[in-house]
Amino acid sequence: MTTLTNSVLRPSFTHDPFLTARLKGLRLLSSMMMFAGFGGIVMLLNPSALTDVSEMDLGVTRLPMPIALAGVFCAGLALQRWLDWQVRQLERRGWEQLLAGRPEEAIHSLEVAMSTGSNIVRGRGYYALALAWFRQGDYERALALGEKTTWAGRRRDARVCDAQAPALMAVILALYGELDDAREWVGRIRRPMFDETDHALLAQAVMLCREGRYVEAVKRIQRTVREDVPETDVGAVAVIHAFARSRLGGQLVPLKPGCVLPQRPTRGSEYEYLACEWPELAAFLRGEDAPAPVLDA
Repeated sequence: MTTLTNSVLRPSFTHDPFLTARLKGLRLLSSMMMFAGFGGIVMLLNPSALTDVSEMDLGVTRLPMPIALAGVFCAGLALQRWLDWQVRQLERRGWEQLLAGRPEEAIHSLEVAMSTGSNIVRGRGYYALALAWFRQGDYERALALGEKTTWAGRRRDARVCDAQAPALMAVILALYGELDDAREWVGRIRRPMFDETDHALLAQAVMLCREGRYVEAVKRIQRTVREDVPETDVGAVAVIHAFARSRLGGQLVPLKPGCVLPQRPTRGSEYEYLACEWPELAAFLRGEDAPAPVLDA
């Protein structure tokens, strides 16, 4: 399984309200420099360019105009590459903050990265923001952003758009209790070649629990080894595993080594986002014994 990022946190960006404007301004400046300097590149292709054109006074020296303009082009290109690096750092930092349980900070970093990044960055950003808002308990906003991820154009991250985003949509809809829609999104998951990650695990486990099929939910979770569980889902899968086992009613399902082990969180508030629309799970997280749900005949 490929993790999204390492667990080492970098120093967080200051919540600067003008950061987006500055990055956009620098992006515009780099484009203007490259546009203006491109003429110098064209002139340099003419062998007589250095003798037929005037020189530019740069204060400390004089240079033929084509060389000066070519320098402007190179400076603009360097500025653009530096901005791309800054955007990648912001995106990476957003993921680190998200995996560290700081979704509010992650939202700030990711929104800035999306506003100044490429189409690929925006596609990944929609998914990351959907996950961040999901962990804030805002299902509606998360669903809207998740759908935007799947609408990404030709230049996109296939793993995010075809596997991770549909899986997230399925999880949210399953937690909502919209099981038919959740199954439809599970069916849309397309894993890239050589990707062994079980993107559908959390959604399918939630659906089985919502239907009262707790034994099957436990077996479904135990069928996947820990290494194949998405890094972003491990904690939630452990909670759902513990919840399903708490509802077995005396039925024995041996614990299978190698899977995500059941874990009841010491602080239920850390996973409250899973229970916004699920009273039984909310009671479990509070440490209460909830009555078994009434299922439709």
